[in-house]
Amino acid sequence: MQSRFITVEGGEGAGKSVFTHGLNRALTAAGIPVDLTREPGGTPLADGLRELFLHPPADDKPTAITELFIVSAARAQHVATRIQPLLERGTWVLCDRFYDSTRAYQGALGGLDESVLEPIIATSVGNCHPHLSFVLDCPAEVAMQRTVAREKAKGRDQADLNRYDGGSQALHQHLRSAYQALARKFPERIVLINAVESPEVMVASAMRVIRERWKI
Repeated sequence: MQSRFITVEGGEGAGKSVFTHGLNRALTAAGIPVDLTREPGGTPLADGLRELFLHPPADDKPTAITELFIVSAARAQHVATRIQPLLERGTWVLCDRFYDSTRAYQGALGGLDESVLEPIIATSVGNCHPHLSFVLDCPAEVAMQRTVAREKAKGRDQADLNRYDGGSQALHQHLRSAYQALARKFPERIVLINAVESPEVMVASAMRVIRERWKI
């Protein structure tokens, strides 16, 4: 079976981690060899960049362009040393976030123009592009409630949230709108999933898309 590269996208609190792990289990149960990974991260070097990206020094907040270079450096390493070799061996790759996150966060949210974003994205991935991307579409108020509840469940308070988790409802709405715009721009690749549904329903919806698209 030809390998496929699937990405999962969405704002904070959309439920990407639960959905991605559920989809990984469903693909495995269908007899598909799949590797589950995430961004920023996916390799030891990229994981180090992820930590810097999520938790920068308190007195030295990165600019949007700095964020772009950090996540792009991590992505270049991830693609070259993990994603591309797996695809070449026939393994499917399922990735929690990829370059649509850069477009949403550093682009729409950070204010970087496409003329800046796209050449760096293109350089970081080369010819490695997702065959299919699921965007978890979640109302801003629901996303915000989930991020706060998640941290409370871990015994942490608002001060422990990273700068995106702890964002305002307006931030969550801005991210949602950015992803919806990307879905309109790339309709052949991006499929919206209703993130208010249960994880089981969301995974079932995704698997229907995969089966219909690739006849597995």
